[in-house]
Amino acid sequence: MRAILTTLLLGLAGGGLFTLLHVPLSWMLGSMVSVFGFRKWARLELQWPPLLRDLGLVIVGYAIGQSFSMRTLVEIATQLPSMLTMTVAVIVISTLLAYLTSKLTGINLQSTITGSIPGGLSQMVVLGEEMKNVDLTVVTILQVVRLLSVIFVVPFLVFSPLLAGNETGASITGTGDSSSFQWSFLIYLAIAFASAFAAKKIHLPTASMLGPILVVGGMVIAGLTVPSMPGLLIILAQLCLGIYFSFMLDFSSANGLSRFVPLSVVTSLCLLISCIGLSFILSKWHNISFLTAFISLAPGGMAEMAIVGQSVNADLSIITGYHLFRILFILFIIPFVLRWLFKSSLFQVKQH
Repeated sequence: MRAILTTLLLGLAGGGLFTLLHVPLSWMLGSMVSVFGFRKWARLELQWPPLLRDLGLVIVGYAIGQSFSMRTLVEIATQLPSMLTMTVAVIVISTLLAYLTSKLTGINLQSTITGSIPGGLSQMVVLGEEMKNVDLTVVTILQVVRLLSVIFVVPFLVFSPLLAGNETGASITGTGDSSSFQWSFLIYLAIAFASAFAAKKIHLPTASMLGPILVVGGMVIAGLTVPSMPGLLIILAQLCLGIYFSFMLDFSSANGLSRFVPLSVVTSLCLLISCIGLSFILSKWHNISFLTAFISLAPGGMAEMAIVGQSVNADLSIITGYHLFRILFILFIIPFVLRWLFKSSLFQVKQH
């Protein structure tokens, strides 16, 4: 318990410092940097149980669900062809960058492809375990480096003059201020936690967030008045996730493979630049802002991109729709594609 409390205090200190420095997503990035720094250079026992990470995901999931409406549901449905096109484009670009990584490092192509596809760390590691000749250390490093590159770079991009981030859209912050707000909010929050538990039981991807999104979003679409998420809980969610990400910054088991981490950073940035180009196309294709399009296509996790979208008041329902579509596509389609690819004679020729 002392280790958890120490970790929380370090996260609060880092988040507070980054807030004073006006750093984007200060509570998430600040807590990540401070906890990682102390884990790296101080002899302190730090812990952060998965339950606290799930707490952050439930808060984000509730807030995303609260931003849904029938209008945005219809808009998401009309954009399904765009979701498929953009998802395939991002995966193709990731595969080309994986080929380049393989050529420059000598690491087998199975490992670099599995590590480069933006399907989420846990999902791609599990997929790698089911494949032959896949080095799970390579997969882990590539996924972590890409995720962290996105977490650090995207907030600065969306707040920069280049993207002019602070548009008006569906936000996950709210003001709800009625006399019954506190009690009704607790009831809905309890429902969100129950839906996260149920989603885990049926093995949905990113269950702690997806369960509340579906249930809370469904209640909003059904016409119920769902209380808004207090700003303090949004800060708590950023802390929970930021501290969790800091524990991913550990390459001690890389066994010499860390020499290709700089190359992984470069390829991650190349993928981000490619997503900027695709975002211009998507924003012209549909009547959505470039900022919403960019966050929708950014190769990060759904929770991280939702927090970024909330910070600039982007359209969270559209962002969630694109990221959820990509997660489901990668979970259900990509495993079959990779198994076929890795067994194909063309692939075997390229490997020799």
